[in-house]
Amino acid sequence: MPRARLTNGVATNPQSLAHWRLNAVAARSSPALSYLPDFSSAAAVTALVVISQLVALALTLAAPSGGRGFFVELARHSLLMLWMALASACVLTALRPVLARQTTAIATAYAIGLVLTTIALLSEAIFAFGERFAQSRLLESMAFFPATRWEFLARNLALGALITVGALRYFYVAHQWRSQIERQAESRIAALQARIRPHFFFNSMNTIAALTRSDPAAAEHAVEDLADLFRASLANPDAPVSLGDEIELAQVYQRMEEQRLGARLHVDWQLDELPLATRIPGLTIQPLLENAIYHGIEPRHEGGTVTVAGALEGDMLTITVTNPLPAIPAARESGHQLALNNIRERLELAYGGRARLEVTHTDDRYSILIGFPLGAGGHG
Repeated sequence: MPRARLTNGVATNPQSLAHWRLNAVAARSSPALSYLPDFSSAAAVTALVVISQLVALALTLAAPSGGRGFFVELARHSLLMLWMALASACVLTALRPVLARQTTAIATAYAIGLVLTTIALLSEAIFAFGERFAQSRLLESMAFFPATRWEFLARNLALGALITVGALRYFYVAHQWRSQIERQAESRIAALQARIRPHFFFNSMNTIAALTRSDPAAAEHAVEDLADLFRASLANPDAPVSLGDEIELAQVYQRMEEQRLGARLHVDWQLDELPLATRIPGLTIQPLLENAIYHGIEPRHEGGTVTVAGALEGDMLTITVTNPLPAIPAARESGHQLALNNIRERLELAYGGRARLEVTHTDDRYSILIGFPLGAGGHG
């Protein structure tokens, strides 16, 4: 039976650490979205309006005015391009979930067909609207509306086909480029995370080796804790984990070190009211606790207290790990900086500069603040 545990008021058991594996499976099984963008976003709508008006301006400059005047012709083309662009975007947005389940070729063919069908229906509606105005004599002439149905329809379909094919090609290339950048970032995150594991493994094995002769029962429990830790650390590094799972992982590591250091180690967890469901990159807090114990507590004969404090600062969730420093610094600085540089680079890859990692220290205290933007999950 799995052992239920309680560490500083937080219940811990091996099954909950299996969430790391479930996160990995969920991330890998989620269907890939279509390369078509989300046309309902403000950025996409703005881009559509700008592009449609540029096309309208180009058509006005290229085509003869037919005696209607430049600005009348520009207004005709502007309204026509705007209606067609927005109507097509609405159709593609509504059917985007369906297109996302198709292959690239089929989704492209469907998208072209949907856009051309929308253009044809809109062209017919515009022509019928113009005829109704002409018959009711609300307009003196057909200066603003098309006079020839089939010429108007054929021109719109040809223009729509050219623009749609060009736009879809652009969206596809942009999607492939973004996917490649994301894959490269995920590979770098996996490589960086893999560099943490050997250091973590050797420290854990040293703990177990120290307990084997002095306390075999404690050594057995430490082996079980190590299995829990590796179940988590060997999960998919691309999938972010919840803050609660990351804290639980750090507390399992704390329990292992307490077996070795005894009363010399105490960890004060001050994480009340933090949103534990926040998604963060895995193995970010545990290495900070490991370093605090290794560099701050172990060299001190009297031991000390590591404080792990959390806070919400605007749209940032911050966690500060603080440890006392020995009177005579131990020669362990290189490993400490390696871990910090590793975490800093992983945060940069996951959040693109929106995360924080700040180091402050005095003669007797060393603190590391790490901040995660709320609502962001990184590259998981």
